[in-house]
Amino acid sequence: MKLLRDILSGRARRTAPASSVSAAELLIAARTNLEGGEWGAAQLACEDLIRLQPDHAEALHLLGVIAYRMRDWATALELMGRSIELDPVNASFHNNLGGLLTYLGRPQDAAAALRRALVLDPAHLGARENLLFLLPSLDGVGGEELRAEHEEWARLHGAPFAALGRPHANAPDPERRLRVGYVSGDFREHAVSLFMEPVLENHDRHAVEVFCYCNNRVQDAVTARLRRGAAGWYDIAGWDDDAVAARIRSDAIDILVDLSGHLRDNRLLVFARKPAPVQIGYLGYLPTTGLATIDYRITDPLCDPPGMTESHYSERLLRLPGCMWCYKPMAAMPEVSPPPALEQGVATFASTNNPAKITDRMLELWARILHRVPGSRLLIAGTAEQGRSRMLSRLHHGGVQSERVEFRDRMAHPEFWALHRRIDVLLDTYPFNGGTTSCEALWLGVPVVSLAGRHMPARAGVSLLTHIGLADFVVSSEEQYVDVAAALGRDVPRLGALRAGMRQRIQASGLLDAPRYTRGLEDLYRAAWRAWCTRR
Repeated sequence: MKLLRDILSGRARRTAPASSVSAAELLIAARTNLEGGEWGAAQLACEDLIRLQPDHAEALHLLGVIAYRMRDWATALELMGRSIELDPVNASFHNNLGGLLTYLGRPQDAAAALRRALVLDPAHLGARENLLFLLPSLDGVGGEELRAEHEEWARLHGAPFAALGRPHANAPDPERRLRVGYVSGDFREHAVSLFMEPVLENHDRHAVEVFCYCNNRVQDAVTARLRRGAAGWYDIAGWDDDAVAARIRSDAIDILVDLSGHLRDNRLLVFARKPAPVQIGYLGYLPTTGLATIDYRITDPLCDPPGMTESHYSERLLRLPGCMWCYKPMAAMPEVSPPPALEQGVATFASTNNPAKITDRMLELWARILHRVPGSRLLIAGTAEQGRSRMLSRLHHGGVQSERVEFRDRMAHPEFWALHRRIDVLLDTYPFNGGTTSCEALWLGVPVVSLAGRHMPARAGVSLLTHIGLADFVVSSEEQYVDVAAALGRDVPRLGALRAGMRQRIQASGLLDAPRYTRGLEDLYRAAWRAWCTRR
């Protein structure tokens, strides 16, 4: 990408492209190829355009987006920054910068960019959804504020479709076989599928007929396995919302279940059209959706204790009897290894969560933990170089030397799992706890210490750890978080015992009991269906 370096150094030459294509045509080609995933062709079109117009803001920005997708973070930041200097009122530029900063683990900077995008264009769908994804990670954002922000999204983007709702022709028989539809953009190798696959495998086919509406274009072996659990399967990526809603009505779906919330590749605007009489949010997204057309939210009594969190949701809560997650470890995961502290003599603490969840306050607490355990180390996985300076700065401010901190890039599953051989204690993030990362760490024998809050994103650790008998590692204050983590890091014999017995503990807990879990889920579906039939 030599031209990119020339652009950034101001050496791009005003040399016309080989053909006589106009600037407008080059811009159309760049946009079209980028949307179609043809990054190389998009890059060439942008470069030709910049040769014609070196200060073309959108061409520079699109090159920044391409650099982002090619994992050239430094170039992406510079190009996006340059484009915003040239066109500071372009909301999409600020939105894309916010997405990049989120990925790099700079949540406060990301939030500022996304809020700037929304000041410029309050109806910018991408910026609002990116902000909704980020908000649970920010200190000081509680359940009521999360609900208000989500309902503002619904007011702007979902409410206009309420008038399109039509009566449903589903037969109101409370005990008949139910037609249940699942909608997801993550029917592939993804965290959601780890928890969804055991459900699809264990649905009672006499009680439930399953349909899946798959919105991910990338499909793999996991997709193929999930497909086998469905009586009907539709690849809906590329379909417009009206077409998807019509398909769901044609399939006479009784209960439509959203698995994506406001995550990428969601189809919430299909749910806004109310194509099924009962609509439920489940699994993939922890806060409310904000949509009045989604009737219920699946949770459990520890994630959402009765009387504590109801005001955080636009949906009514349906609580499973046990943990709200049913975990299916990947078959390729390695066996549990001894705690590294046995060999090293000191503990290694770690975070494997999305770096956007690592707040400045978390880093301050981690520094205090390291002070309490002399010689201990901190490993932070999944970070890009351009996001590390903030973390090191906060740790240095807490008196932690750089040599006690190790960063690792994002990595493929085998390398990621192997990394747990070097981890003694996983430090959960707050106010947005880990989910999949905690399950994987526990299955690999690594204990997790979690700080609990009073809204659902801050209570995932409560449910997971309590259900496997490790409630002692769930704390309710920052002081307890430091105390419990430090005490565990100093107790090498306990680390060894925990690690050796962790899988047996999980297997005995019910966290892997997919048949029982799925019966509980079906009971909630039945209760919601009976309520609809009664109202008819």
